[in-house]
Amino acid sequence: MTVPPVLLKGDDLFEDDPTLGPYENTRDLSKYLLMHYGRIDDVFERPHHPLATSHGYPQRLSDLLELCALRSGTRVRRALDVGCSVGGVAHALGGWVEERVTGIDVSPRSIDVARTLHRHGCGTFSVVQQGPYTREVHVRVPVPGEGRARVDFEVGDACDLGLLGETTRGVDAAVLSNVLDRVADPERCLRQFTDSDAFLRPGGLLMVACPWSWYPAYSDPERWLGSSSDHTPSEEAVKQLLGTAFDLLAESDEGAVLRQNPREYDYFEAHVTVWRKR
Repeated sequence: MTVPPVLLKGDDLFEDDPTLGPYENTRDLSKYLLMHYGRIDDVFERPHHPLATSHGYPQRLSDLLELCALRSGTRVRRALDVGCSVGGVAHALGGWVEERVTGIDVSPRSIDVARTLHRHGCGTFSVVQQGPYTREVHVRVPVPGEGRARVDFEVGDACDLGLLGETTRGVDAAVLSNVLDRVADPERCLRQFTDSDAFLRPGGLLMVACPWSWYPAYSDPERWLGSSSDHTPSEEAVKQLLGTAFDLLAESDEGAVLRQNPREYDYFEAHVTVWRKR
């Protein structure tokens, strides 16, 4: 019997390494692993939790994109998950995309965790309970095989996809989930898809999911999507930008949670739009 790899050590949850970049410390990775892969009882630990409907965020994004592909008659052979974190959306896409899904994230440690989980099909990590106590969580992902796309992961900058290899070129669908408010230049990130067909082919699908939680630590306020002068919200700004090259297929709000401990959760509601390129 194969012993599942340890993705994160419990003892490291309480160590804050100043040399690590954003989203690379163990405690943050633990929260994202739980949000991406944890079962509902792993996250909430009791039935009928008031936030239970927010569980399964990565799978819900994948399901919505698949539905739009079916309704629009778009064949998706290859897809990108830009800002993939620990890979939950990429693995969900692998269940219906035909050939290949590539997850891209700026965090080498997140990519390493995603690769390890994909290679072994399972893994264990610890989550914070109370005080110094932790609990171990075991998660699984479908192993590569017949009926599933090849899934791989690369370290890369969401604003500079051109530095990556051929796996990012001419894809049929791309997902930007919770990334635009965490990059230095969100408009530049989007214009890679509006101003060129190099990454997303004409007729391809683009999903943008973002809670628009802007912070100066990640991007200069002058670069935030939306206008402080006329109070244009980010939801409208992204529509104006993408509307020059895309047709809007779907729009919704999708809730999700990051668990801090059994009694504290960070809830967010992503504004989700799906577009078809002209």
